[in-house]
Amino acid sequence: EFMHLRHFTHIINLIVSEGFKDLNQLISAIQNAVRYVHSSLVRLVKFKACAEKEKIDYKGLLVLDVPTRWNSIYMILDVAIKFQKAFEKYKEEDDEYLSYFHEDDGGKKKLTTLW
Repeated sequence: EFMHLRHFTHIINLIVSEGFKDLNQLISAIQNAVRYVHSSLVRLVKFKACAEKEKIDYKGLLVLDVPTRWNSIYMILDVAIKFQKAFEKYKEEDDEYLSYFHEDDGGKKKLTTLW
């Protein structure tokens, strides 16, 4: 019975992962935005200040997804939606933010941001 449960969860993971492929560009844009903020302590502090200015009451942190766990994509999307206004404010305050998304990334352009 335990083996059947393991197979069932693996099948669910494959189905959900396949469904996310349709949203790949959207998810990648959010992942890039979160990675940009996470890549520097200065950026993270500045982002938190933007969240405070926008009066975002959510005390959680920006999270990065784990490729092998489909529910981590849900978590990154859920938190990103809560911080949407902070991302918009951050875009206004960080001159390098938009240029980051237009740089080459291994020969291909990074995706533009959503906000």
